[in-house]
Amino acid sequence: MDVLSAMQQRKSARAYLAKEVSRRDIAEILACAARAPSAINLQPWEFIVTYGDEKERLVRRLLKAQRERQVKCGSGADRPLPEHINRRAKEAMAVMEPPISASGMTFNRFIEEGSCSFYGAPVAIIVVIDKRFPAIRYLDVGLAVSYLLLAAQAKGLATCPIGLITAYQDDISQMLSIPEEKAILRGISRGYADESSPANAFRTGRADLNEIVTWYEGE
Repeated sequence: MDVLSAMQQRKSARAYLAKEVSRRDIAEILACAARAPSAINLQPWEFIVTYGDEKERLVRRLLKAQRERQVKCGSGADRPLPEHINRRAKEAMAVMEPPISASGMTFNRFIEEGSCSFYGAPVAIIVVIDKRFPAIRYLDVGLAVSYLLLAAQAKGLATCPIGLITAYQDDISQMLSIPEEKAILRGISRGYADESSPANAFRTGRADLNEIVTWYEGE
């Protein structure tokens, strides 16, 4: 699969088959992620991979924390966002909510519990960065995550980046022995998508280029 096809075909999966992902495939995808560019080649990303019994123990801890703290899914913005950005979220909800609600679970519960269980994926990846790096280096980590998602797509594996779990940094750090000087930026579920699940029966839209691109052209 070429990179443009991977970009066009990829979507986040929120239901997975109970099918093992080989350690070799995991390693090959992470090697691709490590090829991402970064400022002065600092490569500030780190990946912690958990699967099998260790992943299930982490999921149990996260679900317990979620029940106790009830962290909600949201933008994380500290001030009101422009209406055109809020509209994107509303449009996504309109596409996602009907098939998920049809399963008998409310949308919010599905997202909040699903995030903490990595949507049942057999592999969970925790993305971390050393806290000594400034916030601008988070962009470099984002490039590596994008490489990871596309490499997984090329191998026929589905993924879903998960931000909600960052609310449970202490729990994750304790379970996976992540040092205090490391910040958790993202979780990523990985596995084979269950294409029969209503949770994978939709694709969210994207903003028109006119909304996100400004052109400056000479004569």
